[in-house]
Amino acid sequence: MKFFRLLALPVLATALTASLPAQPVKTTVVKAVEPSRVAYINSNAFLEPATGIKQLVKVSQALELEFSAQQGEIALLQEKIRTIVGELTKLRADAKPDAKAIEDKQNAGLALQQQLQTKGQALQQAEGQRQQELQGPVSAEISKELHTFTQERDVTLLFDLAKLADALIDAKPEADLTADFIAYYNAKHP
Repeated sequence: MKFFRLLALPVLATALTASLPAQPVKTTVVKAVEPSRVAYINSNAFLEPATGIKQLVKVSQALELEFSAQQGEIALLQEKIRTIVGELTKLRADAKPDAKAIEDKQNAGLALQQQLQTKGQALQQAEGQRQQELQGPVSAEISKELHTFTQERDVTLLFDLAKLADALIDAKPEADLTADFIAYYNAKHP
């Protein structure tokens, strides 16, 4: 009886597996990845007056000059507010503080602060709009030339350190193409 059970086991296993439909064997195709060339640039260097992209530096300087009067007004308002804060501190430190004088200074300070905020927002909006008008075409051209530059050098992946902050931990100096790109761009767009 023991022999019969041992003989029945393989026959039963064969019968069970024979009735199962044949499963197709899945083959995984592994795509070959070509070796890649990875490099980086630092677009913050594009605005360096001595070594940056000349067109971008000119636009930046033109913007600074265009809005220098408004920035001077804002600096003057900030200085007036600092003066009022100092005067308020002195008035409050007196043995007999003059409540009316303190209130007048506070009101003057609040008015200046509101004026500063309004002028600051207007300046920021005007600068942003003008920056888009002047820098937009240059930035578009830089992007186009950067694409051409990376293709000519067979760069597979290009990072911008200015946008990565501290994400780059270590890299060989040879992978930094910032100066090469600036020279390339300046030669094509004097």
